[in-house]
Amino acid sequence: MEILSPNFTSIALNITLLLSALSGGVLLVITGVHWQIVRDKKHTTTFRQAAEPLIASYLAGHTTEQTVIEAMQKDPPEALSLLIKFSLKLKRAMRSRLLPLYASILMVDTEIAALKSSHIKRRVLAAEHLGYFKSTDSSEALLKALDDDVLAVRFSAAHSLAAHGKLEAIEPILLALDIPDQMHWQRVVEVILDYGLSAAPIIFNVLENSKEIYSNNIVNVAIRTLGLFRTPEALQPLIKLLDNPDYSIRLNAAHALGQIGDPAAIVAVAKLADDPAWRVRNEAVDAIGQLHAEKQIPILLHALTDSSWWVRFSAAQALHSLGQAGIIALKEVMKNTVKCHARDICRQVLEEHHIFDTKKNPS
Repeated sequence: MEILSPNFTSIALNITLLLSALSGGVLLVITGVHWQIVRDKKHTTTFRQAAEPLIASYLAGHTTEQTVIEAMQKDPPEALSLLIKFSLKLKRAMRSRLLPLYASILMVDTEIAALKSSHIKRRVLAAEHLGYFKSTDSSEALLKALDDDVLAVRFSAAHSLAAHGKLEAIEPILLALDIPDQMHWQRVVEVILDYGLSAAPIIFNVLENSKEIYSNNIVNVAIRTLGLFRTPEALQPLIKLLDNPDYSIRLNAAHALGQIGDPAAIVAVAKLADDPAWRVRNEAVDAIGQLHAEKQIPILLHALTDSSWWVRFSAAQALHSLGQAGIIALKEVMKNTVKCHARDICRQVLEEHHIFDTKKNPS
């Protein structure tokens, strides 16, 4: 075997030393990062353990504002996170108590300027933070943010405007969030619900002028909101929408009428049990149950044979919700019908509500 030259041995030794040094450096970096993470976590835990009781005590009137502010300024980012956590738990009327604390760690002008940041996340956070500063400047900045190209920023600005209680912002919010997507409709409804019942007259006005100004997306948001508000004045306008050519409007109108619960809507809603769209038929039979319309039992019995499983299921559930008369009807269908789909759905609902036991009553 050829003996390795002294030069090769020296090179190999240098490489070994270099790799050892690199390994040691990497180990030091990993150790340093780990130590920093542990240190930060310990600091965060210690800060929260001290600050949370102080904020709670301040809200209860036992600790001065200045005492809390001095504690929070030791870690403004973590303090901001804590304030947001407390804000989410408080009723709107109580959130104003936190405004001086927010003001001690956030600069309104800085947050307003951040609405023009090139970083999307920063704009979203700025719009969220401004919700805690009820002022003319912050409200005007949030209204402008409704024109942002990014939907998340617009939603954040909308929630903050609702937190300000700016009723005049409702129409701009609806126009800024005019999106053809049912999931987004529900998110817009949640924004309007943040206003509370004070928003109901404005949303009712939107519904009244729906044909002239607003898209079907906005109309659907208005319908859903009025249903959740259970606005009695919306009864007749909603009934008129039950023959709208857009199936989503018929569907949401039937759902809202069921939520409002006025028996005057029963006849109009029952007509939708034969609607071409199965989703509309489903909402119609569900609303019949919510409206406690015992006289519509024949319509619900017919719906037990619908081509859609969901319609059959909703019809059976509606019958059960009508009490003894509906339960008797379910039992009769299960016992006498030759239509297996109707029989099976009746059995399923009766079993679900522990009225029928297959072990005691084998078929």
